[in-house]
Amino acid sequence: MGRVSDMRWTIPPFLPDQAPRGDVLARCENAFASEAGYRPVGSFQSVSDPLGSPFAGGASFISGGGTAYLLAGTTDSLARLSGGAWTDLLTGLSVPSRWQFAQFGDYVVAVNGGVTQEVDLNAGTASAISGAPTAVGVGVVGDHVIVAQPNGNKLRVAWSAFNDHTGWTIGTNQAGEWTGLTGGEVMGVVGGEYGIILQRQRIVRMSRTGDADAPFTFDEITNNFGCASKASIVAVGRTVFFLSDRGFIALDDGQVPRPIGNEKFDRSFRAELGEDAFENVWAAVDPQNTRVMWGIPGNTGTVWAYDWALDKVTTIKMPFQGFFSGFENSIDLDTLAGLYSDLDAMPYTLDDPRWSGGAPRMYFVQDNEVGTLTGVNMVSRFVSGRFMVNDNLNTRLRAVWPEGDATSGITVKVAQAQRRGDPGLSRTGSNMQASGRMPLQARGKWMAFDVTVNDPNWTYMDALLLEQSAGGVR
Repeated sequence: MGRVSDMRWTIPPFLPDQAPRGDVLARCENAFASEAGYRPVGSFQSVSDPLGSPFAGGASFISGGGTAYLLAGTTDSLARLSGGAWTDLLTGLSVPSRWQFAQFGDYVVAVNGGVTQEVDLNAGTASAISGAPTAVGVGVVGDHVIVAQPNGNKLRVAWSAFNDHTGWTIGTNQAGEWTGLTGGEVMGVVGGEYGIILQRQRIVRMSRTGDADAPFTFDEITNNFGCASKASIVAVGRTVFFLSDRGFIALDDGQVPRPIGNEKFDRSFRAELGEDAFENVWAAVDPQNTRVMWGIPGNTGTVWAYDWALDKVTTIKMPFQGFFSGFENSIDLDTLAGLYSDLDAMPYTLDDPRWSGGAPRMYFVQDNEVGTLTGVNMVSRFVSGRFMVNDNLNTRLRAVWPEGDATSGITVKVAQAQRRGDPGLSRTGSNMQASGRMPLQARGKWMAFDVTVNDPNWTYMDALLLEQSAGGVR
């Protein structure tokens, strides 16, 4: 028998599309990637009453006066959140598809495949925009609102009059339209300094010219692939993320498409989603972190959280209907009066910044309630593929030492086998001792670890120290 020694197994990145090995995780649930190791994900914590109808899209905006709005669209209404309660702005609507929103000054233009609406952020009211086309996507480029599939034309993009979100007469005050003669259906539009038009088989850049007669030029970025899912499109800064037939793509600076999920998570995501469910996806950027999230909703839905700064992905398993990025809502005087019976005795002044809202938040919807992942830590799980701890030699494992700050609720299982393809046997470690040691008796050439962390206070986990020895070849 060999000498007992310690070996450090660093919890590897989650790469479900690769062959299961010791240097990849086959499962990584309810954790966020960090530079070294992983961090926990909080559980859902509601901040609202239930919506009156099924959730179909949300967003947050800040008016010129500094008031933060949280809006939620449903299958038949548009509502604003105030003090945890919903105030209907519009009801009795026909909503064929997801709500999408774009801010234009102190107004928000809202599209859903039906009548295009506007929200007046100062007045706190909403109404239909007379003469505006129906649309399934919306953005702002310079001084124009742009929409995808105006009035049901799947090959077309239209833009509003100059500095006027209510003017949509083609040829008047620079309002116009563009038709993609090749490239197929317009899947969505993204605004900003320039526009990005995502078609089914190509991507086009929409650039301002400064010419009143022809305010935009259109330049092809790609002509051999495009966007496969309208619901997957999300943008941050100058980068647009979307799902294509080649997998997940990041389009940088409106010029360079870059694959981000190839041989990492593309195949696993699509296998879980299903080929006929591309428009069931939810997508949003976490405004507090360098993460973009794509979600497959359900009673046990899956959120794929991709950190573009680290180039790492993890998953979250939880029930949800959808999610969106936004801001913490403002609190008005009426709501404060409900919180404090005596405003004069309130511990903060009325102009305290805590009432103005605006703090970035990632919102999830569960049971038609909007909330954040700020509750107690969810149970995290890390499962590796099989690997040889000692090359071509049996390993006798005596204990593991989890490297992290969890002090309870850790379970470590090891699957042991003589050959990589054998069914193998499973062994579970004992409870963690005061020293941090977890006795775990296992023996085999091939081993795989299954680590569960169920500690409400843990903040990081990065490795297991293996107390082991090498034996013979049989």
